[in-house]
Amino acid sequence: MNNLYSIFIMSNFYPSINTEFNHHIVIDYQRVTISKNEATIPTDGRGGFSILYPNTSSENNFFYTNQGTQYNYMHTKMHVYKPIHFNIEGVTTNNDNIVGELIIEHTTSSDQNKLYTCYLLETKSLQITDENEIDRMLAINDRQEPTIEVELNSIIPKQESCIVYNDNDNKICVFTTPIQINTASKDNIANNFGNVTTMFNNYPGQGESYIVIPSNNISKRDAEEIYIDCSPTGASEEEQNTYNIPINSKMASESQESDMMKTTVNYGLFVLAMLVSYITVPLLYKNLIIDGSAIAFTTDEKLRFTRIRAADILIGLVMFITISSLVSTGGATDDYQLISVGIFLFVFSILSYGLIQLKKTDLTFMTTKVEGAVVESDQSSSIAETIEAFPFDDLWPTISVVIGLFFSSDSLSAYFAVIIMGIITLSILYLLGSLPLVAYGNLTGIFAGIFVVISIVIALKKKFNAQVKVAP
Repeated sequence: MNNLYSIFIMSNFYPSINTEFNHHIVIDYQRVTISKNEATIPTDGRGGFSILYPNTSSENNFFYTNQGTQYNYMHTKMHVYKPIHFNIEGVTTNNDNIVGELIIEHTTSSDQNKLYTCYLLETKSLQITDENEIDRMLAINDRQEPTIEVELNSIIPKQESCIVYNDNDNKICVFTTPIQINTASKDNIANNFGNVTTMFNNYPGQGESYIVIPSNNISKRDAEEIYIDCSPTGASEEEQNTYNIPINSKMASESQESDMMKTTVNYGLFVLAMLVSYITVPLLYKNLIIDGSAIAFTTDEKLRFTRIRAADILIGLVMFITISSLVSTGGATDDYQLISVGIFLFVFSILSYGLIQLKKTDLTFMTTKVEGAVVESDQSSSIAETIEAFPFDDLWPTISVVIGLFFSSDSLSAYFAVIIMGIITLSILYLLGSLPLVAYGNLTGIFAGIFVVISIVIALKKKFNAQVKVAP
């Protein structure tokens, strides 16, 4: 019997009741290779996505403990539908962003009964292009490679609870904390998938009930052992610590090794970026801001310091807007990469500001040669001390100089050349199969960086030309 019947007699699940503290769940979905030719993809809005999800090792993937008796399962297949359990009060009944449901089919060697784990799939109202394991799996037919690797451990979040019930001797576990997917997956599910399955009903049958396993009793298997986090009611924190029970052991997982490598690489890149910034930031500031102000106002020291102060304010505003955008967007989309970039830029801005202010105390740093004449901008002079903290009158003239730099004939010619070469290069790579189409969007930042570098080079060229002594 499929769940069409249950739609008419359906009742809601209530995650806050029927809580059981003597049931425990441990999951362990390691990296597995899945094949494109084993996927079934609906296109008519009925049925669901299915693909073989074999376990090629001897390790079990799902451990369910009921009052001290442990049951071990291995995954065999994955499915994706529209929300099947749309009857979870306070979870799916009032959240339109939950657009799908991932179902993992498990078997056990002891009998023929199956266990199904169900994970809700959620998206955001914002456009999301980053891919996780589920997004890549749903787009497997659009990829050139015949197989892909998926590791669900990396994307399944800490669960608030799990609803467990039986259906025709099969066990169904519905986790209540959704997994995030991108916009393309949401559109794919909404346009092509259905919400009816013959695997199980979406509510226990007549006379049957369900239980709710709390968050503390749900965990992932770590690198060394499986631990069941048991938190009996009324027990103190010291007593709860004694309930960690090892039930299996194995070597460190590939996931942890990968995470350690990423951490090491990120730390090395951060240190390298700081060292490069220590050299390049003062150099660029000196050539573009200090020397540019001296060239613009060779004889008027007050206007010179006003221009420097206005440039500092504009740079600060640009960094503030950039950092705020990265952090807020990353927080809204759960994109920790954007948040990390925002934090890096924040630290970079603070360190750069301190370094530049220290350099400004050096009179050599504040000295510029313009057409053979030496122009000094002494920060300790009486004129420098009279400059307004916020010289708003000079903000627009400073912005005009920047706009003129970006839209000069030299800059536009260079931008056009970069765009043409970039389009040709990316098109060749795509036609040769070396670059997926989705990667085009990820290269926007690279092109933006190239444009900034070109603008800096042109600005330096104009600055050096202005410093050359005019021949008599």
